[in-house]
Amino acid sequence: MLLILDLSAAFDVIDHDILFDRLQYTFGISGTTLSWLRSYLTNRSQCVSIGSVHSDNMVLKYGVPQGSVLGPRLYSMFLYPVSEICKKHGMAYHCYADDTQIYQVIKPLDNWDDITERLEACLEDIKTWMCTHILRLNQDKTELIVFAPKHKVKSL
Repeated sequence: MLLILDLSAAFDVIDHDILFDRLQYTFGISGTTLSWLRSYLTNRSQCVSIGSVHSDNMVLKYGVPQGSVLGPRLYSMFLYPVSEICKKHGMAYHCYADDTQIYQVIKPLDNWDDITERLEACLEDIKTWMCTHILRLNQDKTELIVFAPKHKVKSL
């Protein structure tokens, strides 16, 4: 069973203060390295250009740069609590940048009701965590896939 989570504008809403706290207190990054990362993300700006017309620069208070080497790594570190939520519910997970997959290998004698309840509780906890951290789960693009032999599909 595979649950594929889709997040809306994931890279754009990362709170820098939360990220820096996580880097320091969860991953032990401090000193010069933390200062370097802070300088990398602080006072970034962007503007919109259409032809020869340019908007004013706007300072970015949130987000990590997409297309950079560090962007996916920083995003994954920000999202680390999702892995703890999955572990709490006995679910396996794989996360790289904004692609998060939660999965469970189901054996023939496993209790489907228990697995379904754990998966629903896990997803609810993830949604709650995301709401408190300005992330939004795109429920229209989030998918659940059950892989099973053809003879088992109807009974599932």
